[in-house]
Amino acid sequence: MSKELDIKIRKIIDEAIKLLNENNKDSNNYEKDHNDSNSNIGDHLIHNNEFDKDINKEIKEEIARVTSSVIPEQTGSFEKSTSPLLRYAESSTLHGSKETEPLLGLIREVFDYLPWKYNYEEREDKKNLGSYMGWAELIGPEAPYKSDDFCLGFTLISPYTLYPEHRHPAIELYKVLSGTAEWTLEGVTSKRVPGEVILHPSNKIHKMQTYDQTLLALYTWSGNDVVTLSEYV
Repeated sequence: MSKELDIKIRKIIDEAIKLLNENNKDSNNYEKDHNDSNSNIGDHLIHNNEFDKDINKEIKEEIARVTSSVIPEQTGSFEKSTSPLLRYAESSTLHGSKETEPLLGLIREVFDYLPWKYNYEEREDKKNLGSYMGWAELIGPEAPYKSDDFCLGFTLISPYTLYPEHRHPAIELYKVLSGTAEWTLEGVTSKRVPGEVILHPSNKIHKMQTYDQTLLALYTWSGNDVVTLSEYV
């Protein structure tokens, strides 16, 4: 199983990189053909006013940085998880899009073997939060694909769960795979759907709130420090 599992997880990494690359290609093609100030790029809902143009540029640059990074050799193994998040295996892939379904299909095959974890300190106001949200990092400082240069993995948040305000030195990019939720960055909240891309600049405060759907999102970390963990604020 180990060799077969390793191959399947490597396919997930390759599909994730492909999905991000296609996001930039779609964006480039759209910008050549459209100037409508209130149009969108497929599922991405990227608008064409000056503020959003700046955000789009940052997103495209971040995607380019991540997808051009060299994927490290696998040095760790993938073992069957005992995480409480396993009970959300089915619901976490139910609400995707045509664009994200190929990656969701691969995740379904190995969900129980992804390295799900939660490493924040316990909060008095949010006890046992690790039973309702967490992440599985495939590439990163402590991941089976070890890298101190960038991270790639998946974040899962169960229904009706708040991922409280937090920040981290790394630049964070999210691609929503399944589930609609509210995302807040520096006090500005918007609803995000599968296919959309969200950028969290270094040390900016952000949070996520789910409602009736489990959220599953691809994330990457890059920048000068991807080793320092997130902290609640």
